[in-house]
Amino acid sequence: MRTFTKTYADTEVQQRALANHRWIARTNPDVRIPAVVQVRSIAIDFEHLDGRHGTADDLVRLADLLGHQHPTAHTRELHAARLDTPHTSGGVTIPDFAEGRRDRLHQLLASGAVPGPTLTHEAVEAWLKQAATMPAAFYKDANPRNFLITDAVVAVIDFDSLTLAPFGYDLAKLVVSTAMTTGPLPEDTIHRAVDAYNRHPRHHGLPGCSRHEFTAWCEFHHILTAPYLGTNSYQFSWHHVRPAWTTDILRHVDKEWTP
Repeated sequence: MRTFTKTYADTEVQQRALANHRWIARTNPDVRIPAVVQVRSIAIDFEHLDGRHGTADDLVRLADLLGHQHPTAHTRELHAARLDTPHTSGGVTIPDFAEGRRDRLHQLLASGAVPGPTLTHEAVEAWLKQAATMPAAFYKDANPRNFLITDAVVAVIDFDSLTLAPFGYDLAKLVVSTAMTTGPLPEDTIHRAVDAYNRHPRHHGLPGCSRHEFTAWCEFHHILTAPYLGTNSYQFSWHHVRPAWTTDILRHVDKEWTP
């Protein structure tokens, strides 16, 4: 069997990735992921999968896959989770939504290193507070490089990151990271991606992700991903490629409604 070897910084990081892989396999058993072939001291040999990484042309298809993954995991396990509390099941502990994000969001906003942010410190806190009341899905860093695509199937790869998150948060990462990689996305494509995602949770009686929530999560990712501009294929800053309607939603809706 052909394999792909992923090397990690240390054993702790490797074991976390292995636990994340097991959790995804358990909660999304019908989603294609590479099998673990061998575990080494600070490396994992994964089954080699053929395919290409995602592109802007795949956005709706990838959004549809995320829309399937999140309510499936919620129905199987995360219905019992709270977004403000780490979730432990089957020997795997998934960090809560605010852990590791709150301080980083405030730190980056205070640094002045984030170009054109549309969220204030107060808005970040309000959204984190609102998120704690939302149904639990998960975040696994859905940038387009973390998918392998063939004509028949989309495989999910890279298991370094896994946290609890609201519905739509990982979809926002997919949209922001794709735009930062390839440039401005057609507005209709983004709307179709959100609709493709939402049809799955709503089929399960879950609220999905509103346009207002989606734009807020995009701004979270803008703040958190801004330091990586110029690396990891990120060539475009979100503040240059974000659709005007996203900032309009945040500015106009927030005048009348505070999360």
